[in-house]
Amino acid sequence: MKLIFLSTFLLVNFLYIKIWNNFSNKVPTGVGFLLIIPCFFFYLEQNLYFIIISLIIIFSFIYLLDDLIEINFLVRILLQIFASLVIYFSFTSELNLIIIFINLVLFLILVNVLNFHDGEDLNIATLLFIIFGIFYFYAENSLIQKTSEVILLFLISFSIFNRKKNFLYFGDSGCYFLSIIIFLFVYNEIQNLILIKLLISVILFPIIDVVYVILYRILNKQNLLSRNYLHIYQILAKKSILKFYLLPNILFSILNIFISLYFNLELGFLVCLIFLNIFLLFVIRFAIQKLIN
Repeated sequence: MKLIFLSTFLLVNFLYIKIWNNFSNKVPTGVGFLLIIPCFFFYLEQNLYFIIISLIIIFSFIYLLDDLIEINFLVRILLQIFASLVIYFSFTSELNLIIIFINLVLFLILVNVLNFHDGEDLNIATLLFIIFGIFYFYAENSLIQKTSEVILLFLISFSIFNRKKNFLYFGDSGCYFLSIIIFLFVYNEIQNLILIKLLISVILFPIIDVVYVILYRILNKQNLLSRNYLHIYQILAKKSILKFYLLPNILFSILNIFISLYFNLELGFLVCLIFLNIFLLFVIRFAIQKLIN
């Protein structure tokens, strides 16, 4: 069955590239959106209301337009807000404004962090592979494990094509849709503290790197909507022909996971990790700057 899924995904990625190139000279993007097909069965098995499933699919289709023709950033933000609200109210009817706000902020962060990391070959695939690997090995819900396995197989097929520079991108719609999947999984596993710790460990460094770049651009009065190459993985990609730019996400994930699993930090866990990651982020950027100069 795994081989069938992998072969199917390889064929789908190949056909997506061929069809895209017949209509556009741009690099094919948005292929991650195709995960909506296998993941649709997860929604059905979870017995979510049909209206909720429909809304998520509609939001994802609209977001696909951003990969095809580019939509206004305000529309993207609204779609992100709507998705976070749909996810929240699919699990509870309680009108807790504080939790709703936290849910919204975390969803906005996740979607945009994944978007920012879809700027170089294999970078987004590596990050997502670690995330869904955690779901596969640590989730208590067997359906989440099975769905994660399908997503991992898709990521393998995507990586085979994505390894070539400017050949295939996951796309904003793919990042948006998988952010929805991640949130649905987390809501189902919210009592699984080990899994939550591991996810925090993996996503923390990418978040801090994105926040650093945003603050840097604000302080330098740069247009936040314009493309930039200030993220660590982008800087490393420019200076090396090898895949060294993949190391930050991998090494920080390993470091943070080690700390989260083998040190009983309890409530201080997140605070310690945040300060450690910020410190190491500045050390690495300083070292890279010295090497460049």
